[in-house]
Amino acid sequence: MEVKSMTESVTEYLRKGIITGRFAPGERLNETELALRLNISRPPIRESFRILEKERLIVTIPRKGTHVTELSVKDLEEVYAAREMLECYAIDLLGAKNARTLPAVEEVLSLASKLAPPSVENADEMVDYNLKCFGGYHLELIRCTGNPWLIEFYNSIAFHLARYQCIYLYMPGGVEYSLEAHGSILRLIKNGFFARAKEEMRIHIRTTFEWLRDKISKAGDDATDSRPQRKPAP
Repeated sequence: MEVKSMTESVTEYLRKGIITGRFAPGERLNETELALRLNISRPPIRESFRILEKERLIVTIPRKGTHVTELSVKDLEEVYAAREMLECYAIDLLGAKNARTLPAVEEVLSLASKLAPPSVENADEMVDYNLKCFGGYHLELIRCTGNPWLIEFYNSIAFHLARYQCIYLYMPGGVEYSLEAHGSILRLIKNGFFARAKEEMRIHIRTTFEWLRDKISKAGDDATDSRPQRKPAP
């Protein structure tokens, strides 16, 4: 059984709280208050802040303190542009190696198809579900390239991406759409159609981006859209 250090436990608690919105975008995080709340000393909090800052989940500004990073259309555009470049390049690398068999990706997709998504009330469970099933799918695809730099770059944005992914998965039909898109991409790779798989990945990322952009632009509105429709590849 894995025994987590105090820093790891605190980091997981804060990370999950940020992804779920329990710690709201822009909210100030105070070392002393958190130490009192968790009944621990301040050093693990301080070390956790360093980790979360590298993950772009928090930002420390001199004389203003540490705050949860904001979610915005501009931020969404930037992180999704980076995501598209990394994931499409990953498929290029897989194609160069003719890597059609990706057991780790298949395993994650199989798990996602079997697990029932958590309800809106279980935000912490949704974070775990996303990281295992949907964020996990994309991360395993990146890992299959065997490129350590690409893996490191993707890891650096993975948890920040999870904040947006969890918003998306709560959309009616969001889980079903993602399962369909992920399955289609993997089938194309298995059949050696890497160029088509790359285009499907691009469409998938841009489709989810467009819905999220609309959601964030209309912050506060009730999102009752049906699931996004996949656009045919040109």
